[in-house]
Amino acid sequence: MPVGLLLALAGSVGVASGEEPAAATARSIWAGDGTNALGAPSPDGRYLSFVDIDGNLAILDLDTGISRALTNAAGGPSPGQFAYFSTFSRDSRQVAYAWFNAEGFYELRLIELEGSEPRTLYRNPEAGFVQPTAFSPDGDRILTLLFRRDNVSQIALVSTTDGTARILRSLDWFYPKKIDLSPDGRFVVYDSISSGDSTARDIHILALDGSSHGALTHSPSDDLFPLWTPDGKAVVFGSDRGGTMDAWMLRVENGSAAGDPVLVKRNLGRALPMAFTRDGQLFYGLRAGRTDVYVSEFDASTGAPADGPTVVRSRFAGGNRNPEWSPDGRFLAYLSRIGTENYGQEHRAVTVRELVSGREAVHAPRLAFIERLRWSPDGSSLLLSGGDAQGRSGLFVMDLSTGEARQAVVERGADFRGLEGDWSADGRRIYFAQRTGPNRFVIRSHDLASGRRTDLYQPPAGRAVIRSPRRATNAERLAFVLAAGTDGQSQSVQILKLGQRQSMPLLHSQYGDISSVEWIANDKQLLVSTEASGTSSLWIVSTTDAEPRRLDVPWKRLGPVRVSPDGASLAFSHEETRAEVWALENLPAAR
Repeated sequence: MPVGLLLALAGSVGVASGEEPAAATARSIWAGDGTNALGAPSPDGRYLSFVDIDGNLAILDLDTGISRALTNAAGGPSPGQFAYFSTFSRDSRQVAYAWFNAEGFYELRLIELEGSEPRTLYRNPEAGFVQPTAFSPDGDRILTLLFRRDNVSQIALVSTTDGTARILRSLDWFYPKKIDLSPDGRFVVYDSISSGDSTARDIHILALDGSSHGALTHSPSDDLFPLWTPDGKAVVFGSDRGGTMDAWMLRVENGSAAGDPVLVKRNLGRALPMAFTRDGQLFYGLRAGRTDVYVSEFDASTGAPADGPTVVRSRFAGGNRNPEWSPDGRFLAYLSRIGTENYGQEHRAVTVRELVSGREAVHAPRLAFIERLRWSPDGSSLLLSGGDAQGRSGLFVMDLSTGEARQAVVERGADFRGLEGDWSADGRRIYFAQRTGPNRFVIRSHDLASGRRTDLYQPPAGRAVIRSPRRATNAERLAFVLAAGTDGQSQSVQILKLGQRQSMPLLHSQYGDISSVEWIANDKQLLVSTEASGTSSLWIVSTTDAEPRRLDVPWKRLGPVRVSPDGASLAFSHEETRAEVWALENLPAAR
């Protein structure tokens, strides 16, 4: 029985000037537990590659609905290893895929659908991430995105014979969201930012023989996710130039745009294009569901949250996360999804909401990504974790009166999500966790006026990752999560008195993965969030008695839980999202 349901939805196809739309249909391919958009359809339309719940590379038979693992089918991957992005060869007989190995970086592998062991083509610790996207027409090379540890991304062709990589173009930290190779093997298309002062993207084209390179689109809006049509005559891409994320088509001749883009399908939603099949079906992933911020009453004496949390009804409903209380408790600041996104990376703004009036102020600082935020003690600024469009990642201070963000602690080579940090009690310094080597971290202090940095805490020798530093409200003490051991699974909550070099452990990892900590009860207790088997839990931990007390909460998946300054309310984000795979059919011919 075919997988999915034909919905036969009428799509808006035509040019922006209002030509009569052609008929387009969207077909649901796969939706359910385990669905993800990390793979691609086979060119013959028979299979869909994906990553199964055990981390194996797997394929779904679209005729029978039966799936099977291609890697380690009997026992699953080794602990800590897993498959990631994948793509099929043009004859539909092989799959190239990224594999996260035991040494902590991704390598490029190749496997046949029938009867072969996987073969490692490319592995380089300095290129920590790989994403195969397309095979050359003869199958001898694989178009691959390499993302180096110094935050330089590279478009490369990797040989399927000896694994050598030919670098076609090096880009900055703002890596392409999609790259694709033309059916004749002559041109690569990709999306990239238009200039250093903007985060908007255009579609670019690169000749493999080096004869030409330039932009196919020039728009103040975001143009992204380019894919060649099977006949090689046009490129289909996503764009928000019409106010929603729509699919557009642009005819290409000899490496240049021929005419204006044509609207193909309006309002794709949170679409992540995957690949075309030979018969012209465009497969894409779709993120369905929502993430919202909630507020609930909280009994400070017992630590018991009240039933019936209330959703914060923001203008960005369904796309809000990671709330933080202002020091006076009048405002909530949280991150709101706006604009475009990628696989795991979405464009975010900062929303500040006055709780009594419901008034919202939205700030969109010139940052490529924001992961978390923290109010300054005087309530005038926010400390933002993330990165900018120039490849600098770390911590930024955003002035709430202007919405402008300035660098505080930034570096090239840091994760795009930035560093994790908090303010000192007087707001003059920032405490933050910084990587000093593979799986090695240190807690440092940064003086905002002088720029002076001081090391405050160095974990014991061996692997040790520090997360979620949180300053006590009324004292210069830091709580943080320490993940130690060879597998990083030995986790604990630690308390560090500033000025001392040793920390005190409070809670250990037998309660699950520790995601966040929060001071409560006048700094005498900690509220700790953990997750095990996909279910979140909250614990009350005394700073003098290490025996934790579990709270009975009705929510399955929580973000960090924050307590209001008066201890009477909780704020948290709750995520209920799922992945689906769809296909666009009956696309118009390029013209």
